[in-house]
This record gives sequence, structure tokens and C-alpha cells, in this order.
Amino acid sequence: MKKVTCFLMLLLSITGILYAQNNTHTSNEDKVFDVPEQEINKRFQIALDKGDKMQVELVDMRDLACIGNIDSLLKIFLKDIAPLKDSLLDELSVKRIDYVMEPPAAKKLRFKQFRPAGTSYLVQQGNMAALKLEQDTVHFIGMVPVGGKQQVHRFRISFFVNQLNNLAAYADGRLQAKLVSLRENVHSDWVKDDKGMMHIRKDYMISSSLSGGNIGAHNDYLAFNASVNIQNYKNYFVPSFSVGATAVTAVFSGKHTMELGAYWEPNFFFGRDSDGKLKTYRNDFVTLMYGVGPAKRAEGKKDPYLQFAASVGYLVHRSGDYFEKHSFRVGLGRISLLEGKTKIEPVVYFHEVFKGVTPGLRLTQSF
Repeated sequence: MKKVTCFLMLLLSITGILYAQNNTHTSNEDKVFDVPEQEINKRFQIALDKGDKMQVELVDMRDLACIGNIDSLLKIFLKDIAPLKDSLLDELSVKRIDYVMEPPAAKKLRFKQFRPAGTSYLVQQGNMAALKLEQDTVHFIGMVPVGGKQQVHRFRISFFVNQLNNLAAYADGRLQAKLVSLRENVHSDWVKDDKGMMHIRKDYMISSSLSGGNIGAHNDYLAFNASVNIQNYKNYFVPSFSVGATAVTAVFSGKHTMELGAYWEPNFFFGRDSDGKLKTYRNDFVTLMYGVGPAKRAEGKKDPYLQFAASVGYLVHRSGDYFEKHSFRVGLGRISLLEGKTKIEPVVYFHEVFKGVTPGLRLTQSF
């Protein structure tokens, strides 16, 4: 039992470390001027002149029709930053501007400027000129209403330009024309270039990492998990806990994630022995799990939703007469609640080749 306790403490400590690493503190400023990565489901790049580009990030493709005319938004932005013109004169500094547009008319603006650590030069025909290698960045962040719902989706349109002064030249109708082309052709054929980027065949200047602008899972990763559970077995309510690991990878062109997990789960029964003393009977299952779900939005979804998952558990340690030897537990399907932390899973217990089949329901609370 001491070995089991030490093993559990080790896995829980690893889980805590990974959780802390993946949940870095977000400042109030970043909450205002950044869009969390998990909110974005679509990302497109649109090539402009001389290496400049526009990037479009959306929650839903339908949001693009509600953004408004981007050329008009750009003109309004250039007017709003006019008071900063003295700060923008340094052509060698790298600038970033975050421009938040909130309904009905409120705007927020963050301006950052820095000099590269080193100085670069261009030498040509005996003449030397300072060279700027990093692009300036402008982020437009706005909101669009979701039809039929009392909620909004955020979007971000970014410009990466060699010089901030270049932006004014783009407010001539071409930006809006590209957004219209994107909306009309996003579901048409995509082709891959020699660098692996996908392009719309009808408008090659529009590209994305995946066809349709889809964003896959952030990265394939291995997660260590711990949960507490309760399930019914025959006329018993059986508490248990689970510790193990889950491998998560992107499938179906990044639209979904596939999970493969392995877990150790002690189940606890309470009864009296032959001397009438209360005793705890521990029965251990080793469980393998397979699941497939949406790569985006599912993690933060607060409403109940169904998830495809299948699990098979095998009894590796038996105590008492509660389970027969060679017992199995099979689960199929899940209902996820409270942002996916709480799951309800129908299960079936049996031993050997489907002998003594007993249905049950399992409730899992993850950390």
C-alpha cells in the first residue's frame, strides 16, 4: 500500500507541475488587448506588396460577413493614431499597435516600440545605410454578434508591414476585395506549395497552414491525468480514483483531436470481515481509453455535449468477492459537463466472455 501511495503522489505532483506550466498568469492588459489562442478556429494570411501581409483570425467563417469594410476601418485607425505621429517617425524602431474596437463606439489602443538589440546595415556601391529587418505589427481586434444568440465572437485582423507608413497605401479598396474573395472561395480547391502552405487555387495570394483556414490542435502532447470517480456496480456505489497518461494528437486535417489513454484505477468496497470488523476491499482496474473530439472550442464549452469515447478496463487486482476473476468494464460514449471537467459515462461489467453482464453509470471529476 505504501508503494501505491508513493506512486499516486508522484503522478499528482507531475500533474500539478504541468498544470502550472500551462496556466501562466495573464495580466489585465493582455486580457484587453489579446485574443486567447483557444478562441481562434480559422486563420488566413493574405500577401500584400513587398513582403507585407494581412492576417485574418476568426471564431467562425460566418463572422467575416459581419466585420464591415476593412478599408474604412483602416482609414479610421490611421486618423485615430494621428496624435502618435511624432512617436512613429523613427523608421528603424519596431512598432506594435493593438487597436480594440468595442461596440458601440469605444476604442482602446496600446502602442509598443523598441529598438533591436543589434544594428544592421546595407552596403551597396560603397554606400552604407541602416537596415530594418523586423516588421511593424498592427492588430485590429473587434466583436461581431452571433445570430440568434446573446453572445459575441471576437476577431483579429493583423497587418505585418515593413514600415507603418505603408498602411495608408492599402486603404484603396484592395483589402476589402481580398476579404470578399476569401469569403467566396474558402470552400473551393486548395493547393499546397513547396513549403507546405495551402493556397486557394482561385486566389493564390490567400494562404493558410491547413486548407479552409482550419487551425489544428496547438501541439501533439502527452498529459498526465488524475480524477476521482464514483460508479454503481450491482447494488453498490463504488468510489475510486484514476491516475494515468493521455496522448493527444490532431487528426482529420487538424479539425479533431484523438486521445489515447492508459489509467490505473483502484475501486473501493466497504464491508465486514469474518470477525465483524469493518474492512476496505480494493479492486484495481487497468483501463485503456480511445476518444475523438473537436480540436477547438470543446475544451471551453460550458454547455453539456456528447463526446465519442470508448474504454476497456481489466481487473488486475481482486479483493473480496465483489468481482469475478477476469472481469472487464467497457464504456462507450460520454456526456461532458462544466467545461469538460465532469463526465458521465455508461458502462457494462462482465467477466470472461460476456458472462454476468451488469450495466452501470460512472461519474468522473477531473482536475
